[in-house]
Amino acid sequence: MLFPEPIPPPSTQRTGAEDLDAAMCRLYPAGMAANDPWEVRFDWILTVLQWGALTVGIVLSALDGITASVLIAGTATGGYVIAMQAMPRSIRDGDVIGELMALVGVVASLLAIALTDGIDSPYTLFLTVPVFYASAFHGFRLGVATGLLSAAGVAIVMGALGQEILEPAFVQVAVFYLLIAVTFSQARRILIEERRRREELTAAGEFQARRLERLDTAHNLLLSLSDLADASELNPVTVGEAALRDLALVVPYASGEVSIHQEGTVVVARRGTPDAGAEPARSPISIGGRTLGGLALWPRPDADLGEYGDLIDEALRPVALAFDNIVLLQDIAHRAVREERVRVARELHDEIGPSMASLGLGLDAILHQHRLDPETRTQLETIRDTVTRLVEEVRGMVSDLRADSSVSLVERATALAVEAGADGPAYVVDVHERRPPRAAIAGQLGAILAEAIRNAFEHSGATLVQVEGIVDRNAGTITIRDDGDGFNVDTSPRGHFGIIGMKERAADVGAVLDLASDPGVGTAVSITWGER
Repeated sequence: MLFPEPIPPPSTQRTGAEDLDAAMCRLYPAGMAANDPWEVRFDWILTVLQWGALTVGIVLSALDGITASVLIAGTATGGYVIAMQAMPRSIRDGDVIGELMALVGVVASLLAIALTDGIDSPYTLFLTVPVFYASAFHGFRLGVATGLLSAAGVAIVMGALGQEILEPAFVQVAVFYLLIAVTFSQARRILIEERRRREELTAAGEFQARRLERLDTAHNLLLSLSDLADASELNPVTVGEAALRDLALVVPYASGEVSIHQEGTVVVARRGTPDAGAEPARSPISIGGRTLGGLALWPRPDADLGEYGDLIDEALRPVALAFDNIVLLQDIAHRAVREERVRVARELHDEIGPSMASLGLGLDAILHQHRLDPETRTQLETIRDTVTRLVEEVRGMVSDLRADSSVSLVERATALAVEAGADGPAYVVDVHERRPPRAAIAGQLGAILAEAIRNAFEHSGATLVQVEGIVDRNAGTITIRDDGDGFNVDTSPRGHFGIIGMKERAADVGAVLDLASDPGVGTAVSITWGER
């Protein structure tokens, strides 16, 4: 199993007012969300409302003289304010304590109203304090209940004082209390929903980022397995070197080469220095009627390798079997890698891509349909930018996974050695290839490399051609250098379009082609891509 079970994203189910309050109590126990900006603002509003209403009540009730009733009313409401301010929010905002404080506030306010002229009392404003507290900090149910209790309490006080209950002043006061309860409880509901939605979007973004990271890790693992397979102990180079070493014990040859037929004929092992003037003895490396490679041996002076033909053929049988196994294993590995790449690409395209696109649309809807405070909007816009970047990365990864497997530039450069011929220049490949280039750019890079090497072989008149550089998937630099005749880079020979073609190919993949040449000194062609 390549990946662990996916982490389910947070639920987006909507609940009613009471269910939402209960859900938030489970998600945010008392005191845990005390630092939310909107709760801090509500707390400041409550503080200002408490002291303002208390000041208005005390000052206006004392204008007609300070009596025992005025003192009791001021003491009751003042004590309630002091208790509210002194009590820690973690305790005050608990469910039981919250209901108790709302009830105590209503009772203290009604006592002050009863002691100071009933409906005409300045303490009718103070009764908004427990109503605001209950609705803003404890939700719709307690807020509306406190508002109704306040209105009913005022009616009872008015009846006890012999005042007309249905007069306009009472109706206005009762409606005012209920409006405060409904308004601030709904404001609290909206703010809690926005907080929850923001956290759900953040969690969903992190979930998708983690999943994308796991997919990217799996993709890199596939490439690493391919590299390990190429660098394993069983490979054509080690097999060819072993064959030449063992033959040297029984066959009198001065030098030899082993080649394999794999995307052309590639020399995989050499021993000694071949004599350019002598004709080598050649033997095919074959199995089941299929030729997989060849052996070329240059004899020592006065030695005839013809009499060793049967011995050489017998020695080449295990070599042929090893080559056949290598080709078969590489084919199986390439097929497995290709199928896994397709499967991962399909999962990225069909599951991850649409999910992240939906996430982006949800963020856009929130940003355009809701009035948000600047801090919340900034956070959501940051998340939206991250989602956009991840969507583009997913698209790039799908394109890479769907493309044909990358071709090693080292293998491509090595395979071109055969074009130098026996009479051609000395050819040195010194490229450090950590990982082959991306499949999307490997074809063009390989074509540029081949054109530059062939130009050096065929037109430069060089005695030495060197290919050097470093390659690491998304970035790299390769330089093809020769010590040939050179030419004037400011003029292009008529009818020759190789340099133009190389520049066009480099532009297609975002690479930079640098050409430097001096007559009589030589030529250097450099290809640079990506950022290293």
